[in-house]
Amino acid sequence: MTRCLGTTISEGQRRVCQHAIYQCNNCGNIGCDQHSFSQCSNQGYVYSRCLVCSAKGQNEYLESNQ
Repeated sequence: MTRCLGTTISEGQRRVCQHAIYQCNNCGNIGCDQHSFSQCSNQGYVYSRCLVCSAKGQNEYLESNQ
C-alpha cells in the first residue's frame, strides 16, 4: 500500500501524513482520506468522499511498486 507524503500539522508540529493513498474510480483523483477538510496537503477525500467529483466510496488503495 502506498503511503501519503503530504504534510499535516498537529498540535503545532509539522509531520508527514503516512495515511493510505487512494484513487477515485470515477474521476481519477489521487490523495489520502481524512476526517475533515484541510488536514493534509495531499488530501483527496473526506470520509471516503472525493473532493473533486463528490463520489462516495468509489475509491481504491494505490499499491506501491515494492
